[in-house]
Amino acid sequence: MTTRLRVLREHQEGGFALVFVVGSMLVLAMLAMAALAYTISSTKFARYDQDHGGAMSAAQSGIEDFAAHLNRDDEYYKKLDCDNKALEGPMTVANLCSWNAATTVKWLPVTPGKTGPKDAFFHYSFDASAAQTEGTIIVRSTGKVNGRYRTVEASLTKGGSTDYVYYTDFESADPANVQAYNPTKVASITAANKPKCGLTGNAPKHFWEGREGAGCVEIQFVSGDELVGSVFSNDSVLASGPKFDDTFTSANPTCANVTGDPNTWKYCLRNTGGSWSTADFSTKQPQLSDKGELLKLDDNSAKFAEYPGCHYFGSTRIKFNPSGTMTVWNKTANNGGKEPVSTPPPAGTAPSCGTLGDLNSLAGATVAVPQNMVVYTSGEPTGITRSRCDAGQISGDATYPELPLGTFTKAVAAAKPATTSSKYTYDETMTETTKFCQEGNVYIEGVVKGRVTVAAEQSVVLTGDLVLAGGVSLDSPDMVGLVATNSIEVFHPWMYEVAATGSPCPGGSSCKWNTPVEKASVAGWPHDYADPTGAVVVSGITIMASIQTLQHSFYVQKYDEGTQLGQLQVNGSIAQRWRGIVGQASTTGYLKHYVYDGRLKYSAPPYFPRWVNAQWTQRYFGETTTPASVRN
Repeated sequence: MTTRLRVLREHQEGGFALVFVVGSMLVLAMLAMAALAYTISSTKFARYDQDHGGAMSAAQSGIEDFAAHLNRDDEYYKKLDCDNKALEGPMTVANLCSWNAATTVKWLPVTPGKTGPKDAFFHYSFDASAAQTEGTIIVRSTGKVNGRYRTVEASLTKGGSTDYVYYTDFESADPANVQAYNPTKVASITAANKPKCGLTGNAPKHFWEGREGAGCVEIQFVSGDELVGSVFSNDSVLASGPKFDDTFTSANPTCANVTGDPNTWKYCLRNTGGSWSTADFSTKQPQLSDKGELLKLDDNSAKFAEYPGCHYFGSTRIKFNPSGTMTVWNKTANNGGKEPVSTPPPAGTAPSCGTLGDLNSLAGATVAVPQNMVVYTSGEPTGITRSRCDAGQISGDATYPELPLGTFTKAVAAAKPATTSSKYTYDETMTETTKFCQEGNVYIEGVVKGRVTVAAEQSVVLTGDLVLAGGVSLDSPDMVGLVATNSIEVFHPWMYEVAATGSPCPGGSSCKWNTPVEKASVAGWPHDYADPTGAVVVSGITIMASIQTLQHSFYVQKYDEGTQLGQLQVNGSIAQRWRGIVGQASTTGYLKHYVYDGRLKYSAPPYFPRWVNAQWTQRYFGETTTPASVRN
């Protein structure tokens, strides 16, 4: 009995063991199956992730492919390339490629020759409608890998002076600036050494190339000057305590010696006679430009006569109004009776630029600001006699300081002023030959509503604040460019008086004009305008614009006369070939406060010039939904 029970117990225990073993094997099998299923599932998701990421990379390849086309041919966007399969697809607009709504989407492989169903491809389209008006091209590119699609949109633009709050090619005064190189006021300048700075017969030199001792007027930043935004100079910057709030870049070779040690940062500035310049770099290490590369401005000023907008002839005055209009004076005595030219954009109508009768009137012509176009002033054609401006000849404004009739050595009978007075005053700057009334100068001020570039064959002269109706906030639609072949100048009339002597005066044959006597500035100029956004306008002058002088400078007229005028506030960007003077050692003229307009990173004023050696590059990049029409 005991034996049978033992056998039965052993038999039962063996059964339980078998069940345990079989159960364990079943659990292990289930775990193995789960692991296998997970592995298979993970492989699928890994493949999905791989294809998903690959499609994004393929889309980026499309952006880079289009940019490469642009950099081989700067006008690639102006025509439809029928041989580019990445562009081929449905198109409803008539075109030379005969692509229509039924045209199927074509793809280019990321890797040439790899055209299998699981390989990477891209297809793209572009919108170049703002290529000239804002300097940007929008490209939409779709990448495809193994049935997965991803689409990105990017903005391409060429680099230009609007990348910096301040740019110069040369940091010395322009040899053509008759105010900077005035032998009667600058002791070191004589008729003998004046041409030396211009290096007659030779290319001008940067300071680090050996300009020292060449008879140039060297200009410096001083304590109290502040630049908020990136700065770039091809030259060696002379400074005595200014503040640079953002990156400072120079092609000055000594910048290569800069390290993380702030004591070495002076090497990016100028050394004169063994003494280094000083500046506050706001903890941001200054740097040498990429491979010491120089950035050069493109003198495309002649093209402005062809761009869409309003083309005036001879001295022109403009007051911008906050309603989106501008009042324009363009006197017959300046324009030779020539009507303005009104040029339409490629796909639009010509703007209204005023009639000759209205432009010649005391009230002027009030017309709409030509949106996304230019206002250009050129000189009268060769052969038209140039003369100094008579009183009222620019705008009819009696308070506007122009030069009355007359020369200084003739008898009154031959050269008396418009009035019967025995004396008259005049603005000395207006005696410069470049300011003669038939030259291409434009005088501007006011509140601008819209996007426009004001350009001049000679100079753009700011007779007052130039502010934007929407300010310079990121959502402001308003933007202004100022471009001059000669210079961009801040108006500072400095008057001289001429009295008549002899008896009887005036009118007698013996009545003569005396030698001119220096007087003073004219009260109320430049004119002040309130900032429409409510921001406080500085004491001085405010300019909300991108400034570029293609051959000369941005400066203040008679910067060395009178007293300290306050602050020269520029919200935008400044680019000049030669350094312009705006004041002297905090005693005359203005202190500088230049602040970068952040919108310029992504846009530019209409038809604004770019660097000579600029490349099309991506400025912003973002993913968007893939259109159903692209999936195939």
